[in-house]
Amino acid sequence: MQELEADWHDREICFDVTLDSLELRRGEFIIDSLEPVEDTKGNNGESGVLQVTNLRMIWMSTHNVKTNLSIGYAAVVNIHIRAANSRLKGNCEALYVLTKYKGSRFEF
Repeated sequence: MQELEADWHDREICFDVTLDSLELRRGEFIIDSLEPVEDTKGNNGESGVLQVTNLRMIWMSTHNVKTNLSIGYAAVVNIHIRAANSRLKGNCEALYVLTKYKGSRFEF
């Protein structure tokens, strides 16, 4: 059962999960960690840390760890860069991640 629970990390999109769910799984490793990274779509003005692993991208607010996001690579449809309006940096370029999960589309 524990092995099945670990399999979701590369396929699902999860919002505001527990810190246990954000911990790296067996075989998962961090490729890069970027800070500060602002989620200009859902948490505009809130700075956070973006960890890129071999299974997913994890964004966690630096002010409130309960505000987080895990995006499995199997849910990613497209990634592109375009202009954004950031509360922290004003007009800037931002990385947009288009995803599809359970029949719904999300953009981060």
